Amino acid sequence: MNDTIPYVWIPIIAVSMYMFLLIALLSAKKNKLIRSFVLLLVCFALWIGGSMFMRLFVAPGYRFWYEVSLLALFAAPFLVFNFMYNFVESKDRFMWFTLCSGTILMLVFTHFEFFLDVPILVEKDGNKIFEYTMTWRIAVPTLLIIFILFCGVMTVINGIKKNDITISSLIPIIWGLPLLVVGNLLSIIKNNYFPWDTLSGAAFALCMFYSLYRKRLFRMTLLVSRGVVLLMAMVLGSALSAYLIRPMEKFVSDYLPMFENNKTLVISIVFAVIIMVTYFGLHRILNNLFLRDEQVQSQQLRDFSLLVSRSLNLSEISELMVGVIINGINVRKVYVCLETADRASFATTCSTTPLDIKSFMLSVDNPCVGWLRDHDKALILHDFKRSSVYKSMWDSEKKLLSDLGIAAMLSLKKDNELIGIIMISSKTKGTDYTYDDISFLESVSSIASVAIKNAKLYEQALKDACTDYLTGLLNRRCFMEKLNEKYEECKNSLLSLIFLNLDDFKLYNQLYGSHEGDLALVRVAEIISSTVGASGISGRYGGKEFAVCLPNADTHRAYSIAEQIRAQISATDSADGSARLKTLTFSCGICTIPFSASNVDELIQYTDMAVYNAKRTGKDKTVVYSRQELTLSDVKGKENRLVTGNYDDFAPTIYALTAAIDAKDHYTFNHSQNVAYYATALARAINLDPEHIQLINEAALLHDIGKIAIPEHILSKPGMLNNEEYEIMKTHVEHSIAIVRHLPSLDYVIPVVIGHHERWDGTGYPRKLKGKEIPVGARCLAIADAFDAMTSIRSYKKEYTLEYASQQICAGAGKQFDPELAMEFVKLLDDGVIKIQKARHSVSA
Repeated sequence: MNDTIPYVWIPIIAVSMYMFLLIALLSAKKNKLIRSFVLLLVCFALWIGGSMFMRLFVAPGYRFWYEVSLLALFAAPFLVFNFMYNFVESKDRFMWFTLCSGTILMLVFTHFEFFLDVPILVEKDGNKIFEYTMTWRIAVPTLLIIFILFCGVMTVINGIKKNDITISSLIPIIWGLPLLVVGNLLSIIKNNYFPWDTLSGAAFALCMFYSLYRKRLFRMTLLVSRGVVLLMAMVLGSALSAYLIRPMEKFVSDYLPMFENNKTLVISIVFAVIIMVTYFGLHRILNNLFLRDEQVQSQQLRDFSLLVSRSLNLSEISELMVGVIINGINVRKVYVCLETADRASFATTCSTTPLDIKSFMLSVDNPCVGWLRDHDKALILHDFKRSSVYKSMWDSEKKLLSDLGIAAMLSLKKDNELIGIIMISSKTKGTDYTYDDISFLESVSSIASVAIKNAKLYEQALKDACTDYLTGLLNRRCFMEKLNEKYEECKNSLLSLIFLNLDDFKLYNQLYGSHEGDLALVRVAEIISSTVGASGISGRYGGKEFAVCLPNADTHRAYSIAEQIRAQISATDSADGSARLKTLTFSCGICTIPFSASNVDELIQYTDMAVYNAKRTGKDKTVVYSRQELTLSDVKGKENRLVTGNYDDFAPTIYALTAAIDAKDHYTFNHSQNVAYYATALARAINLDPEHIQLINEAALLHDIGKIAIPEHILSKPGMLNNEEYEIMKTHVEHSIAIVRHLPSLDYVIPVVIGHHERWDGTGYPRKLKGKEIPVGARCLAIADAFDAMTSIRSYKKEYTLEYASQQICAGAGKQFDPELAMEFVKLLDDGVIKIQKARHSVSA
């Protein structure tokens, strides 16, 4: 063979290399650039393969393979241009279509032998060679080819200028083009038999392949895919067969004469085994060399995906992201920057170590941010520095990247919207980022983007669920959750609660409309939020009521904040500075743990009580609930705002109602007065606020007013009530509330009235409250009510002794009664502080 065609091994190697690269790239992720290179490889393979088969006289004949080779040769310049066109991301479609059309016309004329005739086969010096007849017409395709290559060069230059294509990525192609030209020039020198054109074409293909790898468009592990390894095994097997076929024939003839007639079959089986062993051996070796890191990264990606899918916490997701990048590609530093609330910048939320600098922020105007927003690939700073975008950056922005040692940046996107940035330093070994590294990082970015999107949606849903839609403050439910959390944190410290209830807000809405009322609520919320700041928690507790929780703050601090809010609200008396509006005021209540309350329920009840006291004593004031009768006379002359209530105005109404029940049932009238005596005595003993004690007194006088609605035969029944009658009797609580709620001046007693039949263990009625969920006033009434019922003569029983009643109170401690209050009440009985009250009216039969 070699005697007939000189250097035939060169085109064989070249074609094998083209097939090798072609099979490898067929499994790569396809894009325009990869496709253009695949077409070029096919063209080169047809060119070299056609030329080789023409010289080997392979069927269907040398004329056929001559035309295949020549057409491929003339098509190659345009395919080279097409490759460069896609490489620099050119947009000049007119030039592309013009050159494509010109190439197609040139190939049509070539097919009809217009430019070049079919060569003549001659024998010279014992070698068969082809002689070509050249005419002036060959100048046409030559000039067109030169023009196409010139356009390719201009396209590259424009791409560098306009599309910020870095020169470094084009260096392999810049070296490959001269090799291709020189090789083709050498091949047409007279009396030259060495295939320089074939060799230069193979070198140029390798240069382009390396450029694609430098551009990180595929991973090198493609070169060890099964198809490529199989091709390598076949080539090696064929090479071995060329050297071993004759020794094998001799071996079979000498030592295996029984297989003499099947010699060809035996040799074929041996070569098949050689190819199989070679294939599996190469596959194992190349797997260990190239695929181990990829398998490790794939496992890390699976673990990362599983972990982030279980988390809805942005901080946790960021930490997992940093960890998988550090372990996956061995980098020094990783910074995760997420979009700020105002969407004006990206702030660092997580980094490799707690000691890393995290105070920097990337503005949305930063050119790097703009590049990441417009591209869906990693930004490699080494390449980016040669672009015009980098040159447009401020020196301070460049210095930040340099100080942090940033080598690569990736985008985190949600629905094509940039929500975060990953900044990564150089690798620990100082090597460049490979396609595998970038692919791994982009996979991490893609997985993390979905996780961050879900986490942000969850946070937004949580915020919507916890935020009042109008004011932006916490709603009542979430405020209560925060209050309980702060109570647990401040068990050994102070915790103050402020309620601010706007005065006459219904009138404000009637005067100016609900829209202006909503604006007023928003302004009040803004004032409260800005005044409290980070020192406390603000919330909208009701329609016109706001709440402030102040951890580690005493009463004086709470009072000072309340008065600051009052001063600012009083100053906002105009709408947009145009029309003067009614000045808004509020009644404020303050209570502090542990001085005036022992738990959250009491804190809320007592703060609410202080608000009622402020309302009833003139409004537009702050009242501090204190069991020590704190006057705060030392608080900057504000003692005039802490006036205790005067309930004489309400006494006639109360006694009119009790007189109404007395007309129906004398026992109920006396019973209410006795319960008021016992309950207020117990309230004083536990140091409740004087205003609170007065409220309990009034609630006691009214707690059974609903018995007006109970039939007399049930009220005065001499025996025990049956189940049906008992259910009717239980409705007196709802009847009491139905009566009291129509008296605005007395509605503040409803919580105590409605709860006086609740039990400590939660089995009472009507709401089945338990423990300290029951207002302290209702707990006092429950003990006083039961004690008077036991020590009074009823229509169905005689009176019990003081000793028996005390024993029953003790027995009910922790079940029916508050255990602390029950023991305190018994102690008051033993000390003679509380004395049994006798009825002042005769008991009806």
